[in-house]
Amino acid sequence: MNINFFYFIVASFVAFIIAMFLYKYPKKKRQKLPLLLFVLRFLSIIAILMLLINPKWEKHELSIYKPELVIAVDNSASISFVNGKETVKTVIERIKKDKNLEKRFDISYFSFGTQTKVLDSLSFTDFQTDPTELFHQIEALQKESKTPIVFITDGNQTIGNSYEYLQTKNPIYPIVIGDTIQYVDLAITQLNTNKYAFLKNKFPVEFFTLYKGSQDIVTQLSIYQDKKRIYTKKLSFTAKKSSQNISVMLPANKVGQHYYSISISPLKNEKNTQNNRKDFSIEVVDQQTSILILSSFNHPDLGAIKKSIESNKQRKVTIEIAKGQAVDLSKYHLVIMYQPTINLAGYFKIIETDQLNTIIITGTKTDWTFLNKAQSNFSKNATQLNENYLATYNINFPEFVTKDIGFDQLPPLEDIFGKTTFNVPYQSLLYQKIGNTLTESPLLATYSTEYQKNAVLFGEGLWRWRMLNKIENQSFKSFDSFWDALIQFTVANKNVQQLDLDYKKLCYSNQQQVIYASYVDKNKRVDTRASIWLYLKNKQRNKSEKIPFSLKENRYEVRIPNLDFGEYTFQVKVENQDIQMFGSFKVLDYNVEQQFSTANKQKLEKLAQSSGGKIIYPDKLETHLKSLAENDIYQSVQKSKKISKALIDWHWLLGFIILSLSAEWFIRKYKGLI
Repeated sequence: MNINFFYFIVASFVAFIIAMFLYKYPKKKRQKLPLLLFVLRFLSIIAILMLLINPKWEKHELSIYKPELVIAVDNSASISFVNGKETVKTVIERIKKDKNLEKRFDISYFSFGTQTKVLDSLSFTDFQTDPTELFHQIEALQKESKTPIVFITDGNQTIGNSYEYLQTKNPIYPIVIGDTIQYVDLAITQLNTNKYAFLKNKFPVEFFTLYKGSQDIVTQLSIYQDKKRIYTKKLSFTAKKSSQNISVMLPANKVGQHYYSISISPLKNEKNTQNNRKDFSIEVVDQQTSILILSSFNHPDLGAIKKSIESNKQRKVTIEIAKGQAVDLSKYHLVIMYQPTINLAGYFKIIETDQLNTIIITGTKTDWTFLNKAQSNFSKNATQLNENYLATYNINFPEFVTKDIGFDQLPPLEDIFGKTTFNVPYQSLLYQKIGNTLTESPLLATYSTEYQKNAVLFGEGLWRWRMLNKIENQSFKSFDSFWDALIQFTVANKNVQQLDLDYKKLCYSNQQQVIYASYVDKNKRVDTRASIWLYLKNKQRNKSEKIPFSLKENRYEVRIPNLDFGEYTFQVKVENQDIQMFGSFKVLDYNVEQQFSTANKQKLEKLAQSSGGKIIYPDKLETHLKSLAENDIYQSVQKSKKISKALIDWHWLLGFIILSLSAEWFIRKYKGLI
């Protein structure tokens, strides 16, 4: 029995009972109207019940789904350089006219290059090629079944992960565009270097060279800095020794942005010389830190501290034994006061006036009466007794990241016994431990004032710590790293850098330069209310322009397309604020796609083999398209779809309910039955 019919019978019975109760047994004699009112009430109630029940009509519909076929077309500029534009257009026209493919597959067309897009038109002007992104997007769209991909390309790639070893469930059928003959060629294939180098240091440059040819050759490698040759080397290649990994250490002698180029002298018959050169840039910065250790006497700790700090080559330590002569503190980024006595009285006044960062180390010879008066950040109620203090590491120390180097196993430090009191907020990096008793008193603490960062160590004997660390670990490295972190904290300027920039120092003339700016307020919170402007100038053409930054999420950016080649300088300013930064970059007159003159058949063969597809050449296109259309692996799928619809449109049902109830009310009102 149909369930909808059953619901209708039940609803009719309920409606009949309710209407009968209202009009079959009236309280007083009425006219013949109750029968009409009975019918109207019956119909209203049954309509309300059917509206609540909402009976549905269901059926199963069978659909045939053809397998998907993706046609992916390379729209990069390298297609033009391998003379493949007409071939690509011919291949696409042939695929579109193939009735067997159209009958067998549901075909989608995409273009790829800088981005993957639905194919609209082909310009062959994309300045980058990223096939891997294409395959990832197709796999994300086609999750359920295997989707064959006809990959129309020259096989050359400029960005992204190398595609020939791609792991994919979709079989790929590359159609090779361009000349597959391998000409004699020299190339710099990869370049690795850092963005920054420190002044008066050397920085590494690593690059890979590749030779394609059968003859033994000798060529010359040259490295230029700002058009001046600074390095040269002869390179030899054979058919068997076809690649070389070259590492060079170059000097950083001058602060600023410097541009370099690596080039290999071309061969006589070399067709493509664009890939014989690579450009890069290095910013040389002067971050050498000068640190002064002041003491009234010599002590083994002084040498241990100096060696530990200078393990970082960017730091230079000077030790001064105060004997009345003045020392110029303005030359130093940090002053370490070792066991201060009255001999250092003048320096404390300079430190306070110039707001210099300090580390104070106390010990058995510290004059606490003097030290308590010389500064107001902390004090000690010193006694005449000395005490040995073991160290316990505070794992919750919040100021900077460091590691426990086994402090609880190190020898105790010695200091005058007494209670220490801090008058400013502080953080304990190490706690004092006396015998087996752990105290809450700091052994090593950090504290900050308005413009200063400071630390204080209550104990002498650091040289023992460094020596034991060497004995146990065969190296000073862990102790020096700990000390380096402490120095980095106290050296750092407490002023907040509100504006920070991120951009490419070197780009190509067909690329879009993007400059990102991060801006925070003085509390280090991201400020999205600012108006930031870029003042850009081309040094060669003396051409300037003003460009506003736009806000994207929590940072600002400006995009500059179609830049002429040359060197550019710029200034970034925050409107209505005395905040600005300067920078520079260089645009090269070079299209990265020009380095390709032939198709990369080897990579396409590996891709086809690893994915389960087959490589296709344009002259064999008809045969392969026929084989693809007849391949039994790709079958249409029949799917059953359950369709459920309301038996009665609720709009009409609701209208009928309103109409019937309204008619009943008006009749009763007219006859005086209300």
